[in-house]
Amino acid sequence: MVLWLALTPSARAQPQDGPGSTGILPPILVIVDPFGVAMIHPTRLGGETWFLSNNPLGDPRFEPQHPITRNPDGSWKIRHNEVRLSVFTSTGYNQSRIASYDRDVLARQGYMQAPNDWKNVEMTGYVRLNQAQSLDDNFSWYARGGQHTGGEECEGSAYKGALHYDGRVRWQKEMWHVRYAQSRFSQLAELKRGEWVGFKAIMRNTPDGRVRLQLWVDEDANKLTWREVEDIYDQGDWGEDSMPCPGSSAKMPITWGGPIAVFRWDNAPDVDFKWLSVREIWP
Repeated sequence: MVLWLALTPSARAQPQDGPGSTGILPPILVIVDPFGVAMIHPTRLGGETWFLSNNPLGDPRFEPQHPITRNPDGSWKIRHNEVRLSVFTSTGYNQSRIASYDRDVLARQGYMQAPNDWKNVEMTGYVRLNQAQSLDDNFSWYARGGQHTGGEECEGSAYKGALHYDGRVRWQKEMWHVRYAQSRFSQLAELKRGEWVGFKAIMRNTPDGRVRLQLWVDEDANKLTWREVEDIYDQGDWGEDSMPCPGSSAKMPITWGGPIAVFRWDNAPDVDFKWLSVREIWP
């Protein structure tokens, strides 16, 4: 992958005082992806990456599950009340290659299916909410698991970054499908109908065994003015029960990767999307 560099004014420019000051911070160097979207963390050298292609219907690593159509502006539209845009690693998804769902085993080996599972990742997507049936629902970017179905509960682990249609944001920890722990909400402005917003969910392990979870939004939808709205750690004191999944602790951080990353939303029957990406970043 080629990293592009852009010289751009600071998104957070503040007046500066002192002799010779112009009152504005100087330009800053921003690393951007192939769409021109600013990265918060650089891509890991040789790491897994995926970007929404110009022909996503021909991409074997992308599974929208429902019909999508191209808009005149080049973005894509999906009309469904339950959207799960699944993104596979370059290895693909093969449930038969998952040898164990024991949480201690997964934590030791660091992955669920293969060493290149989505683990330390920055997930980015721009969405345009045209219609919503419930403001309580949300856009949710998540990873660190496989399929989320009733038949394979222990495969459905994930950290889920949620941007609600009413402007609330928070992290969810899914120990198994379906058992959640929730962080407290932070409140942003309600999403405006028919306007683009950028949303990033970042999860990465730290050297001391914790998992850092960050949420960022680009409310101007200009690819560059990202604002951090959530930054928390899972340090093993967050969670409920691990039944029916084996493991020594129900509250242990989800430190392992999974073969599927998902861009999800519900109760929004008309949404446009563009510039989706999943990138492996440095822990």
